Amino acid sequence: MPDAATLAVLRDVISLTIIAIALGVVLHGIARMRRPALVLEQGGNVIARYFALPDAYLMSIIIGVLIFGITGGGQGGETAGGVEPKAAPSFMLVLTNVVFMLGLCVCLLLYLVMLRGLNPATLFGLRRLAPTRAAAFAMASIVPLYILVASVAYSVNSGFLEHVWPNLNPQDAVKAFQDADSMAMQILLGISAVIVAPLVEETVFRGFIYGVLKRYTDGWFAAVCSALFFSVVHMHVGSFVPLFILALGFCAAYEMTGCLLVPILMHALFNGTSIMLMFAIK
Repeated sequence: MPDAATLAVLRDVISLTIIAIALGVVLHGIARMRRPALVLEQGGNVIARYFALPDAYLMSIIIGVLIFGITGGGQGGETAGGVEPKAAPSFMLVLTNVVFMLGLCVCLLLYLVMLRGLNPATLFGLRRLAPTRAAAFAMASIVPLYILVASVAYSVNSGFLEHVWPNLNPQDAVKAFQDADSMAMQILLGISAVIVAPLVEETVFRGFIYGVLKRYTDGWFAAVCSALFFSVVHMHVGSFVPLFILALGFCAAYEMTGCLLVPILMHALFNGTSIMLMFAIK
């Protein structure tokens, strides 16, 4: 569990983001009523017109679950003497988290297919690019994005946060991988990072939340807000800005291609590269 200071910052960010979304939806709604021709498609290759009000309600529920996950877990792991040490997660706990993430993604897809009558392949543009072309685009795009994110992370942490923030330990997921005491745990964490997280997080954050927000606002606004949620859900102040940049890069790749497979592959490549680097410097 993050410390109390981290929780306070994340609560503030998510509260401000929700307020911004509410204002953005209202203002864009007024703009649509006055000049609908200017905001009919909002540009880009991600088609948002398939989404409707029921999807906005579901997005609100997902955001509500996100808020509860951040604010409903107590006041963090601090004691009078500082940050309370956390036990390494067990194999079953990690497996349960993987199953939960996959279940969330499956439920979202079932909702889209059975209740909304939408085809995820069409909705997320999975047929717009052949898998080989999507993979080529992802590999070409992830290199400059990785360099940018790593540079931002170094600048933010070394140039600013280390002087003002009390706890710059690695993310819980990174620490869990570093402290894994068995090959089975490392394999499970690797599968979670390279396969499960890209599939689930890109479907939820880029495919669904970004798409719904774009439907009722515009691409730039939707990208910023969905990127903020993506950063907050990782619950780590030291990684907040780099993850925000990373999420914007995934949104840009999605818009450039209209194919959700591209950011999924980019996400997998990013996490896989990070894991290999951890092994290299271990």
